[in-house]
Amino acid sequence: MSNCQFEPEGTVRDTTSRGDIAEFQVVAALIRQGRRLLRPLSLASRYDLLIDNADGTFTRIQCKSGVLRNGCVLFRLYSVSGHDTRAKPYDGQVDAFGVYCADTSATYLVPVEAIAGCGQMAALRVEPTRNGQRRGIRSAAEFVIA
Repeated sequence: MSNCQFEPEGTVRDTTSRGDIAEFQVVAALIRQGRRLLRPLSLASRYDLLIDNADGTFTRIQCKSGVLRNGCVLFRLYSVSGHDTRAKPYDGQVDAFGVYCADTSATYLVPVEAIAGCGQMAALRVEPTRNGQRRGIRSAAEFVIA
């Protein structure tokens, strides 16, 4: 199972292209849901878009590309950019992650509170566990953007 089938020739390996596709899918899903979106003018922002909550507040969204592994959609909770190869977490800089997974053809909106304590990766379960465990499982269905 490949993680991002977007081109007839095979897998998109360019992280910029994968990120652009994920952001586009998140934006499209949120617009279909009727959300009002804003985009920062500078690429230096730690978030990719804002949801205008229509009450004077905004939700900062960082878009990520997810991959399906062992029944879970996995996505990174950090960035690496430029010449600095250290992982930089988004602590206090985003309110939610917008995640697109090509393998599930689904888009998810995951509040940071839902993944507190996850470290560098978060997992959304799309298939039941083999041992039937339900406690402590983060179901992807709870976060799907309809």
